[in-house]
Amino acid sequence: MPIDYDVRLLKLIPPTTLADVLVIRRYQSGERVFQQDDATTGLWIVLEGRVAIERIGPDGTVATPGVWVTGDIVGIAGLWDQSGYPASARALSSPTVMGWLARNVVLRLHQEVPEFGLEISRMLSERLRFIQESHSSRQGRPIVNQVASVLSALLPRLGSSVGLTHEDLAHIIGTHRETVSRALQELARDGVVTSRHGAIDILDAKRLEEWSFGPSR
Repeated sequence: MPIDYDVRLLKLIPPTTLADVLVIRRYQSGERVFQQDDATTGLWIVLEGRVAIERIGPDGTVATPGVWVTGDIVGIAGLWDQSGYPASARALSSPTVMGWLARNVVLRLHQEVPEFGLEISRMLSERLRFIQESHSSRQGRPIVNQVASVLSALLPRLGSSVGLTHEDLAHIIGTHRETVSRALQELARDGVVTSRHGAIDILDAKRLEEWSFGPSR
C-alpha cells in the first residue's frame, strides 16, 4: 500500500524500502507518544497533527522546549548514543499521526542514502536556529511580550489558530498559567488575539509582532 504523506524526509527513502520500514501510529489529543527517560528505539516523524515536547526538571517543573508539526522529526537526541529520551512527547490534536523508523534503519539510511542524511542535518540546523532565536527574543522581557513572541514564532508553523492551552504556553515560557492568562487578556484588549478552550486565535499578526518587541501603544 503506498504511503501518501507529504513529508520530504520520507520521499527520500526508496518507496519499496519505505513500505517495509515505516511504522504508522495514531494518537488522540493528550496521549503520550513516548515518555522521558524511555529508551530511544528509533526516530519519530510527525505525519499529521501537532506534538509538544515536555521535560520534567529535578524540581518537578514542566518545560516545553518545542511544538512540532507535520514533517518535523521527534526524539532524535538519543538516536546516536542510545541514551534515553530527554523529554516526553504529547499529542496536541486528534488525530495525531506519527511515523516511526527503527534506530538501525535510520543509521543504515543515513549511510546508504546521502540525501536522507543531509535532510536530517538540515532539519536539525533549522531547529537549532529556531530555538536559539526564540529564546533570545524572549530573554529578560515582560511576560506579555514573551507570550507575543512565542505566538508570533508559532504562527507560520501552526496557523492563526494556535492549538495550545494557557498552561502549554506557560510551560514554553517557564512561568505560571495565571501569568500567561493575564498576558493574553492584555493582548485581547488590544484586539490582537482571542482565547478559547484549548486554542488561541491570532487576529492581527502585525500587532502581535509589534508586541513581541515591546509594549505596543
